[in-house]
Amino acid sequence: MADSFLLFDIEQKDLLADDVLPYFEESILPRAWEDQALTFAEGSRVYAYLNDQQVPAVIEAAIAGGWHLAILPHPGALYAKRGFCAQSSLKKAIQDAEKSEVKQVDIVRCNDQILLSSLVLGESFNLIPTAKSLGFTDRVKLGWHNITKIRQACPKKMTFITANETTVTTAALGVVIAGHVHDSWLSKHILPNSHINDGMCHAMIIAPRSVMELLRFFIMTSVIKYYSLPNFLGLIKTTALTITNGDKFEYSMDGQTHDADTLAIETQPEQLALLVGESLPIIDASSAKKEQVKTTRLPSGGAVSEIASKPLAFIAHAATDEFKDLYQLLRDNATASSAFLTLMGLSTLLASVGLFASSAPVIIGAMILAPLMGPIISLSMAMARQDPSLLTASARTLGIGILVSLGFSSAASFIIPMEITTPEIAARLSPSLLDLGVAVISGIAGAYAHARVDAAKSLAGVAIAVALVPPLSVTGIGIGWMDSHVAWGALLLFLTNLAGIVFAAALTFLALGFAPFTRAKKGLMIAFIGVALVSIPLVFSFLRLSQEAKIMQQLEGKEIGQVVLREVYARALEPTEISLKIVTPETLNSEKLDKIKSSIESQLQQKVVMEAQVVIRRE
Repeated sequence: MADSFLLFDIEQKDLLADDVLPYFEESILPRAWEDQALTFAEGSRVYAYLNDQQVPAVIEAAIAGGWHLAILPHPGALYAKRGFCAQSSLKKAIQDAEKSEVKQVDIVRCNDQILLSSLVLGESFNLIPTAKSLGFTDRVKLGWHNITKIRQACPKKMTFITANETTVTTAALGVVIAGHVHDSWLSKHILPNSHINDGMCHAMIIAPRSVMELLRFFIMTSVIKYYSLPNFLGLIKTTALTITNGDKFEYSMDGQTHDADTLAIETQPEQLALLVGESLPIIDASSAKKEQVKTTRLPSGGAVSEIASKPLAFIAHAATDEFKDLYQLLRDNATASSAFLTLMGLSTLLASVGLFASSAPVIIGAMILAPLMGPIISLSMAMARQDPSLLTASARTLGIGILVSLGFSSAASFIIPMEITTPEIAARLSPSLLDLGVAVISGIAGAYAHARVDAAKSLAGVAIAVALVPPLSVTGIGIGWMDSHVAWGALLLFLTNLAGIVFAAALTFLALGFAPFTRAKKGLMIAFIGVALVSIPLVFSFLRLSQEAKIMQQLEGKEIGQVVLREVYARALEPTEISLKIVTPETLNSEKLDKIKSSIESQLQQKVVMEAQVVIRRE
């Protein structure tokens, strides 16, 4: 049977007899690791009670000599423990090692030096294998600590070349390299398939485009215990990785600072015979694993030169080549094609029929069919980027669409022999600030749905929410009837929707990085003036609605003697008109009705016109 040896740090010599040797059950021969020239027979069981600076040399000697090595939790072996031991208790680590069978595990090297746990290039923001699952208070403290470092963040251009010659160039704040991770939230949620003999090294590339991305991540991780993979984090899993940035850079490997022009990371599978307990997961697997590169969400192309070597922008700015598909879509939407004109006419006719029939499902169908949202979103982008050609095209298409809608709805008012204000028509005659709020939210949603492919399926819902064609159809009907009240009320609603969408969508494109503020501010100011102008009549309308709601709240359910007021509806005119049901156990004469009216006027402290429906209820 091979001998067992304890390699100890000479500085810990006085502690051996009392604090280390008593934990061994088998016979052990202590040896001081001073000159790094010790040799043992192949197959010897060697227990290393050494610090992080000594452990790499011991690992090299163990590989060369064929030793069976156990790395013990020395007070100065923080990184060695995390990479090859995982036990915090010295006694438990020794007991586990004595009972364990030998396992062949991987060694990861960086520039020919053994990597014990992790290598950090740039800023890691605690996305490292040492990150334990923290309590709420500790997460908040860590989040705040990371937030204080954001303003110093400056991305650097970096190039990554994998073992399969895959090349990735991006602008990153930092890179974290690890052979494996265990016993941390990283191992559970970001690198779940990492283990010490998978034949791979793992690179996490931290490459946010904006301060907002980092803020959102830090706030979420402070509030929520477990958080999914952030968009700004790229992952590379490979057997070998080369990192360059065209200049010399500093990096920290296992707590020690180094500098180099190039980082060459290589995984050597199953090189070390390790004695370790179950606390360090070792899975029997072939070293030949499929390389994985997940970097599609990181800055690339022209965005790299725009981001690199500059302070991180507060809001991400997209490079031209990153939104050329969106821009082409918006240019197509700004064209008054035959399909656009056809759908515009059909949706208007459908909306007109639904308005006359007071059919909400038919009107909703017209909202979905209408193509008017396209040129409006294109107009928003044109104003955000101050693009004259897109602005002209989208404004022309929008104007043509409005004229087509007014023409078809006016014609429908002549064809349909009904000159009555249905509930659906009446609902579009008195817009308020609430309608402006709907338009603003819909504008944000519309711009976001166009900018994000995965959100495009929500465009139909946006079209229903904002309802552009129905108010235009009511305007055309009012024109056909020669009724200025109907025409103006519906036109104001359409203008409210238009101004709110254009302003909110342009602001959203700015926030998403499709236009710099210096370029967008002129268009935003024009859009804001439009919103301010339409808001003037909306404020008065909103105040009137508030007054009506207050009246209805005061009177609903009010008891006057044996009479109860139900289904109160108020119209804030001069004088105020009130419609209601009077629930009474007996018939009412004119005198009693006058008393009820007087009681209402006393309650409201104003004159009213009362329309009452008497309901007799007897028990």
